[in-house]
Formats: sequence, C-alpha cells, structure tokens
Amino acid sequence: MKKRITVFVLYLAFWYCIFVLARIAFLLVYFSKTSQLSVSEICNTFFYGFKLDMGISAYIVLLPSLFLAFSSFFKGPFIKYIYHIYTALAIVLCTTIILGDLFMYRHWGFRMDATPLFYMSNLKAMTASVSTLTVAGGVCGILFISGLLYFSYLKLFSPAFTALQKSPKAVFLLLPATLSLFIVMRGGIGISSLSTSSAYFSKNQFANHAAINPIWNVGFSITESSDLQRKYVYYSENEMHKLLVPLHQENGKLLQLLNTDRPNIILIITESLTAKALAATGGRADVMPQLNQLVKEGVLFNQVYAMSDRTDKGIAAVLAGYPSLPGSSPLKYQKLTGKLAFIPEKLNAAGYSSEFYYGGTLEFANYRSFLVQAGFDKMVSDKDFPPAELKSKWGAFDHVVLNRCLADSPDNDTRFFKTILTLTSHEPFETPVAQVFKGDDDETKYLNSLHYTDASFGDVIKVAKTRKWWKKTLVIIIADHGSRMPGNSELWEKSKYHIPMIWLGGALNVQDTVVNTIASQTDVAATLLAQLKIESSDFKFSKNILNPAQVPYAFFTFNNGFGFMKPDNLLIYNTITNTYSGSKANTDSINEKQGKAYLQSIFMDAFNKNK
Repeated sequence: MKKRITVFVLYLAFWYCIFVLARIAFLLVYFSKTSQLSVSEICNTFFYGFKLDMGISAYIVLLPSLFLAFSSFFKGPFIKYIYHIYTALAIVLCTTIILGDLFMYRHWGFRMDATPLFYMSNLKAMTASVSTLTVAGGVCGILFISGLLYFSYLKLFSPAFTALQKSPKAVFLLLPATLSLFIVMRGGIGISSLSTSSAYFSKNQFANHAAINPIWNVGFSITESSDLQRKYVYYSENEMHKLLVPLHQENGKLLQLLNTDRPNIILIITESLTAKALAATGGRADVMPQLNQLVKEGVLFNQVYAMSDRTDKGIAAVLAGYPSLPGSSPLKYQKLTGKLAFIPEKLNAAGYSSEFYYGGTLEFANYRSFLVQAGFDKMVSDKDFPPAELKSKWGAFDHVVLNRCLADSPDNDTRFFKTILTLTSHEPFETPVAQVFKGDDDETKYLNSLHYTDASFGDVIKVAKTRKWWKKTLVIIIADHGSRMPGNSELWEKSKYHIPMIWLGGALNVQDTVVNTIASQTDVAATLLAQLKIESSDFKFSKNILNPAQVPYAFFTFNNGFGFMKPDNLLIYNTITNTYSGSKANTDSINEKQGKAYLQSIFMDAFNKNK
C-alpha cells in the first residue's frame, strides 16, 4: 500500500518539478528582461505560479492515479506499461508547448495560448514564417528534452513499479487522494475557480507572464476562446463606418460640472444597483433612502444603462469604456484587455495615485490581471482583511471595505483615484444587519442587501465630508450591472439594464441637477476625462454624455442578443435568428442598421485586439 501511495505523490511532484524547471528556463532564456526584475519579483513568479503549476499537474496526474487506485486489486507488469505510455505522450505534448512558448514569446510578447490551433488546418501557412532549419531544430529539441525527461522518469519510477504488489486496501487511501486532485485543479474550495489571472501580481508584465504556466494557458484559452469564433459581420467595413459616424459628434459646448480639473476621485461600482430600487430614477422610495437624499446634493444621470449583466463585463465598461459581445466578456481575453485604454492609467499619467478596493477575491473572472493591466498602484482584496472581517460568503461586507478605503485616506491625501467594488448585494444577499423588509425570498433578501449598502453609503459619505480633501473630491456611484429584481425583468428588457449614476462631492459646482440623456456605462470614461481636460479619443466606445452635440443612445448585450436604444426607439436583436424583436425579417431602418453596425464594430475591434 505504501508503495502505491509513494507512486501517487512522487508522480505529482515529478510533474510539478517539470513546470518549475520550465519557469527557470523561461527566466534564463529571457535573462535581459529577468535582470530588470527585483529578487522579490523573481521569487513571486514561482509563488504566484504555484497554483497553475499544481493545477495542470493535477490534470495530468488524474487519469493514471485513478488507474493506480483501481489496479490495487491486481498485480502485473501492465501497470507500469500503462504509466510508461501515458507519461511518454504527456511529456512530448508538454515539451512541445513549453519549447514552442520559449521560442515564440520573443515574437508574440505573450505566453502561448490557443492561437496556434487556429492555424493547424494549414500547416504550410503555419510554418511559412520560419526556416526549415528552425523547424528541424525545434523537432530535435523536442525529442532531446522529451528523451531526457523520460529517462529521468524511468530512473525514478521503474524500481517503484517493480515493487508494486496487489493491495486492495490501498484503494481506500488512493481513491480519496485522487479525488482531492479536483480541488487542486480548481485552485481550492472557494467560490472562484482557478484562472490565469491568479498569476498576475506585478505592474511589470514580464513578471506576470513568467508566472503563467504555458500548458495551463493553452488549455484555459481553448475553453475560453469560442466567443470570438462567432463572426458578427453584417456590412462591409466601409459601410459599417458610415453607419456609425452620425452617432459620434465631437462638436458642441461642454457642460462643466466641476470647479477644478484635478479633483480627487472616488468611484464606487455597486453590485446590482438597479434604477428600480431608487425613487429618483422612478423606482421604489423605501429601499435606498440615503441615495435618494444624496442625489439632491449632486448630479443624477437618470437614463444610464449597464453594458451587460455580469460584474466582469461591468468593470470593463466602466474602467475601460469597453463593451461586451453577446454572452461574452472582455476579461476572458488578456491579449485584448492588454491593448485597452484605462481610466486609472490615464489618471496615473496626470499625477494621480490609483487604488482598488474589493472585499472578495481578485482571482475571480480574471479580475486581477485586468486590474493590473488597468494600472492600479494598489489593490486591496480579501487577503488584506483579517479573518474576523471576512464574514460573508463573498468576503468582507460593504461597510468594512468602505471604511477601509476611508482609513487609507488621511486628511492630507490628495490627487487620488480610488475605486471601490461592492459585493454585499450579490447572491446570496447576506447582510450583517437585521432585515428591514420581511421575507425569505430572493427579492426580499436582495432589497434588504441594497438597503444595507445604501446605509453604508450614507455613513461613509458623512465621514468623508469631515475630511479636508472633501472640498476637492468627486464621488461617482454607478452599478456594475442592473438586476431582474424587483419584479422579474426579462433578459432583454431595458428595465433590467437601467441603472443610476450619481456624482457627489465638494468638487461639483452644481447641485440638485438631473441629466436626462440616454447613455451607457461605457460613457463614464469620456465624460469624466472631458471634465478633467484629459484626452479620451482612445476610448473608442465611450462618448461624452455632457456634450450636447452627441446623439443620445445606449447599447447593451445579453446572451444571444443586444439592445440598441435611442430616445424614441428601443430595438432588441436576436443574434441566433438574426432578427429584431417583433420582426419576421429585418426592415433595415437606419436604427436597425446602426445597431448591427455597432455590434459588428465591437466584434471587429475585439477580434483584432485579441490577435
């Protein structure tokens, strides 16, 4: 029994060590870049790469370990032969990816992913840019390294396999141990599963890239790359541009809301903040009394619509002004997000310090890699709170995170950009206070969670007003996305996407003002940066809400469709049937054409950025 357990543990360690050696090789091959890293950053490439290395090791070890467990009832040489064949194939595959990654990184600037698979159907084109000598050298390199690794494997395991005996009791230890590999593959037992994002820890992109396991990255990107294979192309590129030109007008006298062009900025992205729960936007009066009162002190944008229906899509829309394709998220594609413009990046260049606060894990949905790419100087997440403050399923409650942000903002703090992402109003809607609305259904819990978050907003704003920096501070409150509740808005209904945006603070030169212009989450970037007199033309899908020359419209996506809205028109398009709601066929009105052209422009931009 001990021999079988030894084989199990040793085989897992064998694969982990291979990936550690692969990282060492990567750092040595690109020593000119490695030499620019600190010792701490170099060590962190192994520390932050550990989960990915162990995760892919667990994937590789799973099948032979199951075989090892159930073969406990037998004795014979077939056990080692199965292992030998499987290991040989796995070594060749992994070596091919590792060496290919080492070679291609200098050309691509990113770790190998599923990209080569798109060219496998045409090997001639795939190898056209490399010489025959290079291909031959690569094949020889793969065979040599694979042979070396396989020889090492035989030296380690042949004696162990020879000593294996029939041991039925071993299955009771080996089977649970093997099943535990699923936890390793998932990255733990928390809410979020393991993703490439967990390797991101530094503002130096090479350090982040060094922490990525290329085998994991290839597998992960294969599972996440299908969205961009569906082509949303309806017009020629020239016709598409002609249709979209009328939507973007740059002329017009801008409405200036601020008394300074360099205010401190606190951006609060609120989980599931729907207009249906706020009286000021036509919703209920009893859910968020603090915000209903606060809007009188600032500016309410009461016709803003979320870009989509998930937080990862929402933060891309708000922080990068970037929309989502139907059923997809920009955060799936690190090559894409690596080419975006970001609000914090712009503000950093203007002398701001940028910080991000979240009570949950940043490993969820590739948050960390996105935020690192966005340029945040500091990120506070669940790991930065004591265990006693992590009392909700998702992490720290909203009031804890808001108070942490205040605690990190002394009176003499200045020229800061702080982003807070709340989480309490996410399912399962846990709150640390007694219910205000009685009931045990999801809608009642949701409303209670919003009421709690609203009270937290009131408390933190009250304290913020006592700080010296308040007179020169702009607070922006907006949602990450809307909600089907209260009520039960359908997936395609605009009420599901209708969200409030509120501007508050001493930096405003107006109060009790309402902006009725139809707008999108993606418009935050251009609108804010225009107030700061910072160039925003690289935010392609963002328009200045306060520019009277702009055509008011909003665009939102959902699974298999999108909505395109103007003041007198709402169109819902189904991307499966390729028809607008209520139409048996496209009537090709200008609004219908513009909606499809807008989707096409998102697809083309995302596809090109992800190359």
